[in-house]
Amino acid sequence: MSQAPRPQKYPPYFAEIKQRLVEGHQDAVCKSWHRLLCRLRTEVDLLAREGSNSIPTISFNDIANESTTRQFVAVLKQRGVGVVRNVVAGEALSTWMRETEQYFVHSMNEAIGASTVCGSQLQNVFWSPAQTRARVSPGVLVVQQAIMRAWTSPKPQPPLTTNFPVVYADRLHRGDATTATLHQTAHIDGPSLERWGQHSDSPYAHIWRGDWERYDPWDPQSRLAATTELRGYDTACSMFRMFQGLLCLGTPSSEAVFFRFCPLLQAATAYVLLRPFFSPVVATPSSPDFLFAENWIFAPAACPELPGAGQAARQEVAHALHPHLQLSQTLIQHPPLRPGDYLIWHPDAIIAPPEVASNATAMFLPACPLTHSNALYLARQRKTFLLGHRGPDFAKLNGRDERAHMGRAGVQDVCDAGGEAGLRAMGLMPWDEDDVESAIEAEVVDMANNVLFPDRHDFDMMN
Repeated sequence: MSQAPRPQKYPPYFAEIKQRLVEGHQDAVCKSWHRLLCRLRTEVDLLAREGSNSIPTISFNDIANESTTRQFVAVLKQRGVGVVRNVVAGEALSTWMRETEQYFVHSMNEAIGASTVCGSQLQNVFWSPAQTRARVSPGVLVVQQAIMRAWTSPKPQPPLTTNFPVVYADRLHRGDATTATLHQTAHIDGPSLERWGQHSDSPYAHIWRGDWERYDPWDPQSRLAATTELRGYDTACSMFRMFQGLLCLGTPSSEAVFFRFCPLLQAATAYVLLRPFFSPVVATPSSPDFLFAENWIFAPAACPELPGAGQAARQEVAHALHPHLQLSQTLIQHPPLRPGDYLIWHPDAIIAPPEVASNATAMFLPACPLTHSNALYLARQRKTFLLGHRGPDFAKLNGRDERAHMGRAGVQDVCDAGGEAGLRAMGLMPWDEDDVESAIEAEVVDMANNVLFPDRHDFDMMN
C-alpha cells in the first residue's frame, strides 16, 4: 500500500477558492457525492474480480479493423489505460535496443543525469537514435491517430486535428530492480493545485456543479480552453497530450510490468476533486462506518486543505487521504508488456509503481494532436533537437545536454524512419493542405504551417 504524502500547509484563501467553486451548487454537490460513493463501491468490487483483465488490449494488426478498434476504444475510454501489442517488431526493435544501450553508456560518461520517478530511472536523454526513430515510425503514428480519435466533443469541432500527430520529446525509462516501490505514493501526472484553480472553463466544471456523471474526460474542447499556471513545476507538460505512452524496448525476461493504474477514470477523477469538500464525522479508519456516505459531511469552508495537492507538485493519491478509492484493491498492474508493446493512458489516470520493479527498458511516447499551442511548443522543441539541447519542458533538469553526444540523432534519422509524415511530426516539414478532411482541419494546418514555417507561408500567399 502506498504511504501517505507529507502534510502540506495551505494558505487560508484556499478555503475561499473551494467555496467559490461550488457556490450555488452545494446541495447538488452533496447529492452527487453520495452517488459517487455508491458507484465506487460497485467499481471496487468489479476490479477486485477482474484485475488486469479490466485493462483492454489490441494487436497492432487489428488497428485497421474498424469494429475491433471501436470495441477497444470503448473500454479504453472507460478505464483510461490500454495496451497495443506488437507496434514495433523484428529487426527494428533489436536495433533500437542495441542503440539505446550504447547511448546509455555514453550518457553515463557525459554525466547527462537521471532521476528516480515511480520506481524507475528516467534518463535525461532525448535525442538518441532509437527515441527519435520510434517517435516518427509509421506504426507508432498510425496507433496515435487511431487512439486519439477516442477524444470527441459534443460541441462544434474544436481547433485541433488528430490526423497529424506531433512529437513531444520525453525521456528514456530504465527500470531499477533494486528500487523499493511499494512505499511510493500513487499520483496523477502534472501540476495539482491548478485543478481547483479553474472554474467556468474548467474540464471539471460538471463536477463542481454536482453532476459528475456528465464530466467527460475525453472532451478536448474544455482542455484547450482551460488555462494552467504551472507554478514552478519543473517538468510539467506544456503540450496538450491526449495520451501518455510507453513503448517497451527490452526486458530481462519475456515480459515486464512498469506501472499500476486505478482504472476508474471518470469516477476516480471526480472523487479526488470532490474529496477536499468533505470531512469524516468519525475519523477513525478502522470504524466499520468510516466509509459510509453518512459519515462524511460537506464542509468546504472548514479548512483550506486539498488532500495530496502541493505547490509545484503533482497530485498524490493515498489510502490515508482518499480512502474510498481502496487503492489496495483498485491499483491494478497493466497486462505485462513484451518488447514492441505500447502502453497508453489518459493524462488524468492515477498511476503507481509496480509491486516489483524490473530492469526493463522503455521510452515515453505521448500522443499529441496538432493544435495552436502544440505547434508553438513544436517550434521551440525543433530548435532544441537541432542544437542537441533538452526539450523546452526539461531545461531545468540536472546534468549536461546532448550537444556533444556521440551518435545523437539528426534530421536524416527522422527522414529515414518516418518519411514525410515523420518530418512533419517533428516540425521539420510543412503539412500538405491537400491532405485535410474538413474546414477546421484546414485552418489548423494553415495555422501550424504559419507558426513553424512563416517564410514559406508568406511566399505562398504572394503567389
